[in-house]
Amino acid sequence: MEEDFSGWTGIERRVNPRENNIVVVSHAESIGNSEGIFQGQTFDSDLSELGKKQAKALAKRLKIFGARKIITSPLKRTHQTARAVADKVGCEIEINQKIIETNHGIWEGRHKDWIRENFSEIYETWLQKPSQVTFPNGDPFMQTVNRTLDFLENTDFESNTVVITHDNIVRVMISLISNSDIDKMWEISLEAAALNFLEVNKVNQKNVFRVLKLNDTNHLVGLRNDVKKTHSLAYNRIKEI
Repeated sequence: MEEDFSGWTGIERRVNPRENNIVVVSHAESIGNSEGIFQGQTFDSDLSELGKKQAKALAKRLKIFGARKIITSPLKRTHQTARAVADKVGCEIEINQKIIETNHGIWEGRHKDWIRENFSEIYETWLQKPSQVTFPNGDPFMQTVNRTLDFLENTDFESNTVVITHDNIVRVMISLISNSDIDKMWEISLEAAALNFLEVNKVNQKNVFRVLKLNDTNHLVGLRNDVKKTHSLAYNRIKEI
């Protein structure tokens, strides 16, 4: 993995209006997010009322961006976010299984406090060393990392493509592109329905990316999530550090 990404550069502060930019988005707030529930693949909730407003604001912003195509995870919360954008922009939606959320096994449908109480050791590993976690009756997290890498390397990205996926997947993408440690992914500033701008070019028949701007929330005035609630696992750990 390091050989494929070792030449990639890091974060730039400005986004240049170039034809090879794409946008990656973590879906708008879902009901599960608002209630502090671990969703994964099987607890697939609709967007919350706030999430619906976020999706509409995102759609207006991406119309200005000139979105031409949306690639989305198949789950309800991502597809509902994508549909709001597609209806506003008038572009096609493509489903891609490679960017589906991690299967969290028996954590799915459970409140984060319950997970902390009943799986304290795995919980702490998830906060400190996510690369070492295999979820009970679920997936090893590195399986998520590997399929995300496959998505980055083998997808033919059109200019002005929008990728709508999940918080974990976006963190993995940014970590891979920046050639940073997966175990540092919780340190990335990332919110629901925020824009993360990437540049993608073909070099020797390979996709080569550059992170241009992260967590652009200018379209979410008055609509941002309570990060303490929706991402309490990561938030609590960062506060401890």
